[in-house]
Amino acid sequence: MNSKNIMLLVLCVLMISCSDSPVNNPTVNTNEKIQNMIDSLADYYKTQHSINDGGFFLKVLTPNENMFVSSNVSLNFASDNHYRIASVTKTFTAAAIMLLHQQGKINIYDNITMNIPGTSEPYVPVSADWELPFKNQITIELLLQHRAGVFDLKNQSIPANVQQPYAGQFYIEYIKALPGNSQHTFTFDELAGVVSANNLYNFAPDPNQFHYTNTGYSILGEIIQRASGMSYSEFLKQNFFIPLGLNNTYSIWNGSDNQIPSPGISSFLYEDGNMTVTDRDNMSANVAEGNLVSSPDDASRWISLLLNGNAGVNMANVELMKQVVSTGPGGEAYGLGLAYIPELGFGHNGAHLSYLTTTAYNPDTGITFLVGSNFMYVPGLGEQVKSMTNLVKSALTVVN
Repeated sequence: MNSKNIMLLVLCVLMISCSDSPVNNPTVNTNEKIQNMIDSLADYYKTQHSINDGGFFLKVLTPNENMFVSSNVSLNFASDNHYRIASVTKTFTAAAIMLLHQQGKINIYDNITMNIPGTSEPYVPVSADWELPFKNQITIELLLQHRAGVFDLKNQSIPANVQQPYAGQFYIEYIKALPGNSQHTFTFDELAGVVSANNLYNFAPDPNQFHYTNTGYSILGEIIQRASGMSYSEFLKQNFFIPLGLNNTYSIWNGSDNQIPSPGISSFLYEDGNMTVTDRDNMSANVAEGNLVSSPDDASRWISLLLNGNAGVNMANVELMKQVVSTGPGGEAYGLGLAYIPELGFGHNGAHLSYLTTTAYNPDTGITFLVGSNFMYVPGLGEQVKSMTNLVKSALTVVN
């Protein structure tokens, strides 16, 4: 299994039995009950899988309470400490698109070959790098929904029959592995160019088909830049980070900027009986789809602000984002950069070496949660993900 290309798409829900836990002790307050839950989960991974480095953290925001607990993450870990939120980044990208749509600078129903409203410039460049397969059928809406059939350079290896030196390999990992190239700065042009040059796709754009694609969100990053006249990172900073007070959230784009800002937490990969520290990484290939560094405080507050129409995107456009459609049998439902997680609300999950995150807001209860982990146990990654969802569900029974 290529752990560098793990993508967390679906969170299945299985309940953890808490019959012997302090949850049933009415004398223990809510925060202590949740702390005991998360300690039990971390202890399980220590005893059963020898996970001595890395643990779990949980943030819960209710109309009346603000709770944060963690276990075995790092010494003195706090809710404003930094870590990689991976594909939760997509909620920022989608919100940027919807804000531009709201401002009349983008029409999400337009084809990407059409001109940006009020200009003579198309949404994507007219160049060889941007001769994407089925380009004339791709709309911005389909990109947001992962229904444009765009090939995913992060999680799909290049077909073996392609006449390229990277045939049969993951393009991004191939480039970074070249001598002296570990800090190579990837660009939207480069990523689109690989897809275009090799005529890579999963299917023709189709609202009835779903294929999660990070590269589709790279295309959205380019559209944000062209429609706004700012870099992707600057647009997020000026429109979200600064006005919303997300002071611990950063958009990393340079290949040499591979260290998480202090105070940050390390991450640990457990695979084939070995543990590897994985907190340093070149995130330039992940801009707009998974590059953001944030904190439990910022990321949970962001999703709450966004879903309540308080992040700059008005409620009419938030409602468009929430119009989710099933991704297939057994899958969650996905809208415009937002997933619906049954019983837990609207939000997103993310996975990047070796950080796992899910955050969501439930409009029915007014509760926001963020659950995370700073390790990946590859042999039982599915179990780890389920245990994080179970932790949230058990915690919410106490909060409610």
